[in-house]
Amino acid sequence: MPRGSLVLAAIFVSLSPISSAAEVRYVRAGDDLQAALNAARPGDELRLAPDTTFSGNFVLPVTTGNSTITVRTDLPDAGLPGPRQRVTPALATRFARISSPNSGAALRTAPGAHHWRFMFVVFPNTKDGYGDILQLGDGSRDQNDPSMVPYDLEFDRVYIHGDRRQGQKRGVALNARAVTIRNSYISDIKAVGVDTQAIGGWNGPGPFLIENNYLEASGEVVLLGGADPGIQNLVSEDVLIRYNHMTRPMSWRDPIVATPSNVAAMGAGSGSLTAGVYTYRVVARRLVGQGEFASSQPSGEVTAVPTSGAVSLTWTAVTDATDYRVYVRTPSGATAFWTVTTPAFVHNGGTAGSSGTPPDSATRWQVKNLFELKNARRVRIEYNLFENNWEEAQVGYAVLFTPRNQDGRCTWCGLENVIFSHNVIRNSAGGFNITGRDDNNPSAQTTNLIIQDNFVSLRTSLGGTGWGFLVGEAPRDLTIDHNTIDSDGSTLLYAYGGPSSARTILTGFTFTNNAARHGEYGINGAAASTGTLTFQMFFPTAIFTGNWLSGGSSSRYPPGNTFQEPFDTKATVRLPQGPGANVYSLLVAMESVVRGIMPVVPERPGRVRVIF
Repeated sequence: MPRGSLVLAAIFVSLSPISSAAEVRYVRAGDDLQAALNAARPGDELRLAPDTTFSGNFVLPVTTGNSTITVRTDLPDAGLPGPRQRVTPALATRFARISSPNSGAALRTAPGAHHWRFMFVVFPNTKDGYGDILQLGDGSRDQNDPSMVPYDLEFDRVYIHGDRRQGQKRGVALNARAVTIRNSYISDIKAVGVDTQAIGGWNGPGPFLIENNYLEASGEVVLLGGADPGIQNLVSEDVLIRYNHMTRPMSWRDPIVATPSNVAAMGAGSGSLTAGVYTYRVVARRLVGQGEFASSQPSGEVTAVPTSGAVSLTWTAVTDATDYRVYVRTPSGATAFWTVTTPAFVHNGGTAGSSGTPPDSATRWQVKNLFELKNARRVRIEYNLFENNWEEAQVGYAVLFTPRNQDGRCTWCGLENVIFSHNVIRNSAGGFNITGRDDNNPSAQTTNLIIQDNFVSLRTSLGGTGWGFLVGEAPRDLTIDHNTIDSDGSTLLYAYGGPSSARTILTGFTFTNNAARHGEYGINGAAASTGTLTFQMFFPTAIFTGNWLSGGSSSRYPPGNTFQEPFDTKATVRLPQGPGANVYSLLVAMESVVRGIMPVVPERPGRVRVIF
């Protein structure tokens, strides 16, 4: 059996029969959940009272033996999602809740804790959205030895969520070994000015199985790496990520707080304002977690003359606003603002304002990408739906493969043996951002990356370039094969790296059997022109054949490719190698991913060729 199969099989050790001495223990409302966790023995099942909140910062202790302890809501199985069905908020309304009363994690693991499974449980946000809801392992340098890493942990059909208004820094901190997260729902993981992840880890060796989940976050939906691991030479290995829906609502692109409307100003009352025209703008604000405020776009300017030494302002209340700032520019050009909690203000000169001018723009959730690897080995990402990514804190690439030695202590950090296949990326500002090495600190190289049999739909209206691939700093053995890229961007693939006198060469570069619009520049590179010169500078030994680059010029590319127009998104194209393959299995899988039913697909399905 291949090594990857062996390690993934280890994840399912928790499904083995429990010992004959196992007990079912009931934890009722008002009971001490931590005491119940401490008293549990291998094979036990802890049944939590439904419709009950257990408040605390609970710790999974170390137990003896290798039989799994299950913690679940005490509801009949007949009314619960089945073993291949994703939970939803609607299905979780009666689940027991394990909730943090403060900014600490609701649930964390003791060093070396093992063989725990959670099912049919809700984990709400921490106070003000700080930190992690679940901490599996320790991401700090205190976890500096493999013996300290928790292992054999499973979360099946659980609902983890941030606060709708304030968000959450992270859903699951994944710094453990042999972890399964499946059939679960993680949402409202979002913040202002900081990265967030539905699932993020950097100090856990793997293997990880992330399967059939709805995952929603503003920063990166799933991220492995990024911070230097506390364990020397640690790389997250043997990772399988499949059947997940990784997304965020398009409404997160809008300003968090609406602009005040119907602002009116008129001279009224009495006060000490001098004569002249006063100009006002109003900004609505509210807390968005972690002590940060979000501000609206300033209202349009309104003016008034203080006929009796005062000006009265009113406006329509803004939903969810906690306060408003009223900005003034006086006849002399001086500026100031006042903070009020109701949609009205009287400026009469009685109270001095604070110095300042309105913000230039509204506050938005910090959005970066949908999936990112920075330190991982032997990873397979397949049959996932990635959607809704736009330019905000970054330029809008949906998927990043970028080795990162963040703080200079992880020279071994890199990417190796990664397969990204049979996925759909849609409604994104960019496709793939791939780098060979860290551009700030020494790192290992990206090697043996395969991007195969995917459908990618990109739109420049989302603010980015709409480029399919940005490839820099010479990843080695990069294969891009049998993908369909439907984009209105100017460039399909752009290469860069090294000084102009000595560009870095992509060795082992293969680009075959792909279908895409060529765009204005097609295959291009830094200080190069389309096609021939880019090949000479960045990948002179590339295998480049069997592609349909609709609208391009054959004179700029190697033989064996086609350039016919138009690029019809309903067409099936026959390339020189033969007819396009059946796309049925991918379509069925994507429909299942949206519905939250774990799909059944062939182990080696046919490749994608139809554009849909």
